[in-house]
Amino acid sequence: MISRRQLLAAAPLPFLAPFRALAHGPLKIAAVEPFVLKIGPRRDIVAVRIRTEDGVHGWGEGTTPPTVRPVLTQIETFRKGLIGASAWDTEKLWRDMYTVEENTLGGTLYAAMSAIDIALWDIVGKKLGVPVYQLLGGKVHTRLRIYTSYRWGNIPRTRDAYFQKTKDLMEQGATAGKFDPFGEYPGPDRQLSTLVLNEVREMVRGIREAGPNFDICIEAHGKFNVASAGRIIKMLEPFDPFFLEEPVPPENADAMAALQRSTNIPIATGEGLQSHFNYREILHKQAARILQPDVARTGGITAMKKIAAMADAHYVTIAPHNPNGPICTAASIHLAASIPNFTIMEEGNRNVEQYNDIFVGGWKPRLDYWDIPDKPGLGVDIPPALLKSIALPA
Repeated sequence: MISRRQLLAAAPLPFLAPFRALAHGPLKIAAVEPFVLKIGPRRDIVAVRIRTEDGVHGWGEGTTPPTVRPVLTQIETFRKGLIGASAWDTEKLWRDMYTVEENTLGGTLYAAMSAIDIALWDIVGKKLGVPVYQLLGGKVHTRLRIYTSYRWGNIPRTRDAYFQKTKDLMEQGATAGKFDPFGEYPGPDRQLSTLVLNEVREMVRGIREAGPNFDICIEAHGKFNVASAGRIIKMLEPFDPFFLEEPVPPENADAMAALQRSTNIPIATGEGLQSHFNYREILHKQAARILQPDVARTGGITAMKKIAAMADAHYVTIAPHNPNGPICTAASIHLAASIPNFTIMEEGNRNVEQYNDIFVGGWKPRLDYWDIPDKPGLGVDIPPALLKSIALPA
């Protein structure tokens, strides 16, 4: 009788190649190493390198500022349960981490889970010699649209200044941009002043007049009460923004749903929600038209794929939150490439000097669309010399 191993070894069909590789090497985890990295001005990029007994290693990221040390500690807590486990078992290991410590969940735990999960997918892709998006179902998109940020540099709060800034960004290739025009958080009543409302109207007017087809993304950081959010929505509607992000805090899905029903402006939310479980209420109550999960905060690639599928069933699109480091960017790119309901993603960190060394084959910064890496795994690695220069004391 021919064994499964013999059959796979002899099989000529190309599609069986990954399964032949799977038959050789258990990918047992040998080491879990957390790091804090300095990338550009950032000193809070939390990364993990997981090594297997087969000699394959993968990188993950769990950046969730300002929390750094607690995430490192949580990764170290997970280490004991990971050593000796198989990196093939991404779903099982995600569930094991989810149920740890009697399910006392929180942002720190999910950031650590994210870092580990991303690294495991990187390992599997490298072992099989394929990019991670192939493991997730292949490419749905051949390139990914991005939006840039207006927060780079100080811009006067005037119509003319935002008109000119938009012209400058469009000349650099940008087709969409996001900014928070509301300034400091208001008082405990979450009330927006009429002065600020009128300032924002003129700033947004400048953007729209500069770019009739430019997509305006407005960030509100959950600062306001329902009454103020209603005024913001009414003010913005003539300018047809691409989305309004969290006009009220995301914890109350009913309040957000009431605002979404009042307008055709898509409300976006999700950067602070963890795992697919915590998106259920937002989707069930139709409280947002765009979800913004963060692969470094919500539970990694395993959780993000589930969130995207749940959103797709509700005809809701995905715009990955991506303000962190290069590993997060790489993981977001592979996810976005593989999900049909991807719409746009955040440009993120503009300090990309180290990105050219971390992305295998180099990094091509653009303001309109990103290409999708085709190297094995995530297509990233941190060479030892670079790691030595950017790793901070834990």
